[in-house]
Amino acid sequence: MSSTSVESLQSTTARPLRRLLYGASGLVLFLLALELVKKGAAGLTPLLQPLQAAGDLGALGFGWLMACVVLSGSPVAAVALGLLAGGTLGPRACLAMIVGSRLGASFVVLLVGTLDDIRAGRREMRSAYVGAVALVATAVTYLPSLLLALHGLDAGWLASVRIEGRQLASLVSLAFSPLLRPAAELLHPAALFAIGVATLLGAFRVFDGVLPDANSQREALQRVRDRLERPLSMFAAGLAVTAVSMSVSMSLSILVPLVAKGYVRRERLWPYVLGANITTFDDTLFAAALVGHADAVRIVLLLVLSVTLCSAPLVLLTPGRFGAGLDAVARGFTRSRLALLGFACLVVALPALLLLL
Repeated sequence: MSSTSVESLQSTTARPLRRLLYGASGLVLFLLALELVKKGAAGLTPLLQPLQAAGDLGALGFGWLMACVVLSGSPVAAVALGLLAGGTLGPRACLAMIVGSRLGASFVVLLVGTLDDIRAGRREMRSAYVGAVALVATAVTYLPSLLLALHGLDAGWLASVRIEGRQLASLVSLAFSPLLRPAAELLHPAALFAIGVATLLGAFRVFDGVLPDANSQREALQRVRDRLERPLSMFAAGLAVTAVSMSVSMSLSILVPLVAKGYVRRERLWPYVLGANITTFDDTLFAAALVGHADAVRIVLLLVLSVTLCSAPLVLLTPGRFGAGLDAVARGFTRSRLALLGFACLVVALPALLLLL
């Protein structure tokens, strides 16, 4: 066997082993991060009293702004569940904070698109358009979904769902207790909480090593370009790619070069975004099953149900009218760099305003 063949075989074998190692390391970090957040949250109630006083709107703004700052929604959603398990947030505020994290998650797509437009010297922000569509489409569907999910929570929807994972959570706590016990004795709860958030960010970064290569997904999307022109196909693609990648930021960022190079028409993007916004809850659901709170899984499932009910009719019943309106708004926000700057400021100012209400 030639040396080239041997090297190719070794590379083929090493790749899945490397992904397995990344996946195992990411899972350990993820579980440790949840424990740190829970431990820290238990002592943060006085510090987060203003957030509790602000109610649902304050929690929504907090999750939204935090996701914009860390450029990711999943860690913020996991933090919300940790705060719920630690008794710092109630179920309604936790639900609102998770929705806020989803609203802020699309900010990274806007940032990636803007940088691509600046690099290419475009006057019309074609790549930033993807982020604008993602942000507006998410707001249009998630805000009514929040109201529906809050109503369902109060009305007892899915009340029979009790997947608490308490035994698994106890085993996880026991496994990490040699590390957590001295840390809790030496560090302030705020420090534990901050370390937990940082560990969550690290865990999701490690998980990135397990994800399929973005370029390979881009090539696959190019091969089915004609089929993706249909709203239902774009919706299914958003569902599938986000479920596989476990990152709505990644699955939406893939669209930036496709739109910039004309492989996908801008006005046909929005069903993909709506699909991605449903399966983006898969990692949040996993975290909910681990935190050991009676309402955690139910909260996430209520959000999945509500977002589906608010999104599917737009794709199935009124795709033309909704798509045209969304396209007009997104084009207006990205017609120039000045307009885009105003839109970006609005995205950051709105959650800050919610915190002040």
